[in-house]
Amino acid sequence: MKSVPESDVPQSPFLWSRGTAARETLRYLDRNGIDAEPLLLKAELSRGLLSPDSDGISVASQHRFLELAAIETNDSLLGLHVAAEMDLRDAGILFYLAAASTTVAEALEHLARYAEAANEAVHLEISQHKGETVLAVRPIGWYDESRQQFSEFIALAVIRALNRATNRDFAPSRMTFAHPRNSGLREIHRILRCPVEFAQTTDSGCSLNASWSCR
Repeated sequence: MKSVPESDVPQSPFLWSRGTAARETLRYLDRNGIDAEPLLLKAELSRGLLSPDSDGISVASQHRFLELAAIETNDSLLGLHVAAEMDLRDAGILFYLAAASTTVAEALEHLARYAEAANEAVHLEISQHKGETVLAVRPIGWYDESRQQFSEFIALAVIRALNRATNRDFAPSRMTFAHPRNSGLREIHRILRCPVEFAQTTDSGCSLNASWSCR
């Protein structure tokens, strides 16, 4: 088999993130008395880089840190558990724009328009299908690190933000993820409260009725 020179292998460009998912994961580990320092080192991160006033981190490091944390805690649903406990205000402008929206459709438009300002590797697309609004998360760039924990973190964070915006018990009609999963399915359905399919074409997507008014 002919080897390919390293210089000829396509490399994903450096992509930036505010590091919200990694920061919330660090707080989660601290609350549960888990030593995060070895994980930070392996992910090429530090507490300083994850401070609220830092300039951000690389997307690859964030993905790696979440996956390492899931292994360390033996929690395959870590991304969901972190998103369930986070203070949504820590998401910054994305949360406040969603919270100030008058309809779910408007909240989704704000999320889609400004998502890349918080994470350059995330592109949100909104489409209509059979009377439903579909929000799809399209990843930008390619990395060796798995996106599984990050994708599930984002999914629940968005649902919680829409719940806060509507001030009501809100759940999508269904969700899909690109990564495969064969464990924890009952708990995932309990947390997301809708049918969930894995190994699909979109990294994360949800279908919902976007005509509901906020408050």
